[in-house]
Amino acid sequence: MNEPSDPPEIETPIRSSLLTNVFAALARLACLAVVLVTVATLFARWFWVSDLLANLRTQQWIAIVAVIALCTMARQSRFAWIAAVCFMVQFASLFAQLIPDPMTAPGGEPLLRVMTMNVLTSNRSYRRVLDEIREVDPDVVAILELSRGLDDFLTEQLSTEYPHALTRPQDQGNFGIGVYGKHPFASSDAFELNEYVKSIEVECLGYRLIATHPLPPMGARQFRSRNEHLHLLGERIHRAQKRAPEQPIIVMGDLNVTPWSPHFGEFERRSGLRRARQGLAITPTWYAGGSRFPMGLVLDHILISRSLECASYRVGPDVGSDHRSVSVQLKRLPDGHAARDGFSGQTPR
Repeated sequence: MNEPSDPPEIETPIRSSLLTNVFAALARLACLAVVLVTVATLFARWFWVSDLLANLRTQQWIAIVAVIALCTMARQSRFAWIAAVCFMVQFASLFAQLIPDPMTAPGGEPLLRVMTMNVLTSNRSYRRVLDEIREVDPDVVAILELSRGLDDFLTEQLSTEYPHALTRPQDQGNFGIGVYGKHPFASSDAFELNEYVKSIEVECLGYRLIATHPLPPMGARQFRSRNEHLHLLGERIHRAQKRAPEQPIIVMGDLNVTPWSPHFGEFERRSGLRRARQGLAITPTWYAGGSRFPMGLVLDHILISRSLECASYRVGPDVGSDHRSVSVQLKRLPDGHAARDGFSGQTPR
């Protein structure tokens, strides 16, 4: 009796073809998602969700590279090219912030060191905050989300090094704020813009320094509030520049916006300031816990007049907050250098 012969082996080719089709479909869907997100970011000036996506441009870069690789492996070359176009659209939005700062000048006046740190209201690691301040040793430090307990602690511990301070601590909410200085304040003011949220302005060593913390744009109302905050602050700075055009201005704080958002560029244009940085300066300042990439955002900034140069830029370590500090060393540029760089002192349009 003959043995029954084995059936022809057709399952493997069918399974392979099915997997190939599924792989190709996933590549096309991923490309479609990239296109939709990229298009959405073009409306970041008007819609909070679009702005949120625009603030995630570095994450989108990583995702788009992965999609290009997926489309290439799935032999979906047309979709790979579409994803590459999306990559270039995202790159165009980042390009201005990726250009190295061209203003370099030998010599100049002695350095001024300033620092901003969002410490998180619920953070009880007071000693780590203190150690970070002493490690950086800034002339002026702005503390955001300042609680009454931390204010009392810093006032006691830093009374010798930082005898000058203006603080508005707060235990409820996340908008306490304080500025501590080594040198006397020629003037100081705690003011509000469009919300019951304090900002602080001081004059120290001939500089005008402003510490501020707008609302996070999580929702349409808070999105409008943050944008209005930055708009009003830009107008305040412009008025100060008209009164004293020779006085350098420094803005520091958690602005709840990344440099990749059009609203950041709008604030730079309106205020006449620019972000203090060296190199790409894309190290996230939020979220401090765990790995900085790929989910961190650059939310904490120091912006400076064009008569100043950033001599060093540093993102600090974890101090128990969800943010990390930013500190810079600044010096004045020689007379006329900023003007040659194209700054006229007029309100940008």
